[in-house]
Amino acid sequence: MNPAVDLTVYYRLAPGVAIRPERFGGLVYRYDNRRLYFLHSHQAVEFVNSLDGSRSLQETLDDFLASREMPPSASEALVKTVVKLEQLGILTHSG
Repeated sequence: MNPAVDLTVYYRLAPGVAIRPERFGGLVYRYDNRRLYFLHSHQAVEFVNSLDGSRSLQETLDDFLASREMPPSASEALVKTVVKLEQLGILTHSG
């Protein structure tokens, strides 16, 4: 796990961002700058959509992995996705 990631942060989609599920994963669109991004995993799309700002990243991650019976090792890829999407302005901290 990336030690620089604060798992206590509450994430949500940034205003003006939409995610559309696709066969390959999902399309992420930012209306403010008209940029299109791709998520190449259905699990990543589901996880990002579950980030609603009401729970910490750790709580959301634990629930997501448990509900899908995924191994704890799957969390690393999901956290990397969160870090990248935050850098792109697709995810923001709530509160």
